[in-house]
Amino acid sequence: MAKKNVTSVLCSCLATHALIQKCYQIERTRLTHKRWGVFEHTVLDNNHPLVSDINTRFDVPHSRFNEQFQPDLEQAGLKVLVASEEAGAHLFVSPDGFRFVFFQGHPEYDAVSLLKEYKREVNRYIDGELTNYPPLPDNYFNDHCQAKLEQYQTHVETALQHHQIPDAFPEQALFNHLDNTWRDTAKAVFNNWLGKIYQITHQDRRQALMPGIDPNNPLNL
Repeated sequence: MAKKNVTSVLCSCLATHALIQKCYQIERTRLTHKRWGVFEHTVLDNNHPLVSDINTRFDVPHSRFNEQFQPDLEQAGLKVLVASEEAGAHLFVSPDGFRFVFFQGHPEYDAVSLLKEYKREVNRYIDGELTNYPPLPDNYFNDHCQAKLEQYQTHVETALQHHQIPDAFPEQALFNHLDNTWRDTAKAVFNNWLGKIYQITHQDRRQALMPGIDPNNPLNL
């Protein structure tokens, strides 16, 4: 239905994996460890309107156990626009260039989102749901935060060994030490997407002025 009735669909992370599997039969691959943290990415196609006038290198948060790999996406005809050597393909589009836009990362995350996820995993360990203490997200916490969290891990493990209730997670002490290195670029990509939708939804008027426009090619507008 979306192919016929929606100008463009934008998906992120799990929604991306589900739609790619449904439409292109590309199964998710379970990673050996959770892809978790903030990773540097590079724009691969400066000519696509979604990445027009954005930084050619920028960070993106990821948080997932599975991945759909760039070679498989490209073999299916999808166009990868942004990728990371560490985190893989991030931004890619359907073969027509715009009807479906996919994020494999989480550009919508706030500065505290990964902290909240880490706190959740630590509390799951305290509650006995996890057998191993969760690792820190990659490239996210600065030295100050890492030192605080290492101290807290020691406290938690000592408390549990003595059958005591650990102190609360030191969330407030970390807030002012978190950086957001992806928001501006994420907003720019999203604004490019909205701008292209606006352009396409006014195609009837443009076709009246420019009859040669192909309405089946969303990028030829």
